[in-house]
Amino acid sequence: MWESGPIPEELRVYPGYLLARLGEASRRRFHRALEPEGLHPRHFGVMTIVAAQPGLSQHQLHERTGIDPSSMVAVIDELEQRGLVKRQPRRDDRRVRAIVLTAEGTDTLARVRAVAAELAKQIFAPLSSSELETLQHLLAKLAVGPAATGSLEEPAGERHGEPDATAGAIADVA
Repeated sequence: MWESGPIPEELRVYPGYLLARLGEASRRRFHRALEPEGLHPRHFGVMTIVAAQPGLSQHQLHERTGIDPSSMVAVIDELEQRGLVKRQPRRDDRRVRAIVLTAEGTDTLARVRAVAAELAKQIFAPLSSSELETLQHLLAKLAVGPAATGSLEEPAGERHGEPDATAGAIADVA
C-alpha cells in the first residue's frame, strides 16, 4: 500500500505519517531483499551485533536488540540450525553460553550487508551525503528519546486527530 504513489499534500505535515510510510516501505523491501538468503531482518540485526561483539550471551543480545528473551532464544535457535551461529560455554562462567558467528555466518553476513547497503543506497538516493548524515543523527536522537521509549504522553491535539503545534514547524523545515 505505501510503497508507491504520491503523498497527499494534506498528510505531508504529519511527520509520524511520513515516518510510518517510509518505515513500512523500507521494512518490506528489506524483508524481501533478505528472503533469498532465508533470513529475516531480526536475524540480520542479531548477526550484526554478534559480529561486532562476539561472545555475548543471549541475555546481552536481548538487552542490546530489544527482542524479548523468548523470541531471542528462537532467533538464535534458527541461526544455529542454519549453521550461522554457535553457542559455546563462556570461559568466565560455563553456565552461560556465548554466541559467535560461524565461518558460514560470517560469509552470509557479508553478503546480506552488501544487500542492505545497496537497499539503503536506493532508499536514500534523493538525499545528499550531508542530508543523510543529518537524517541519521536526528533519527538516532529520536530513537532514544521519550517518544520512542513510550514515556511521553500524546499531545492533546493528537488525541483528537489534530496536528500539534510542531507539525507545521516540522513541515516548514522539510
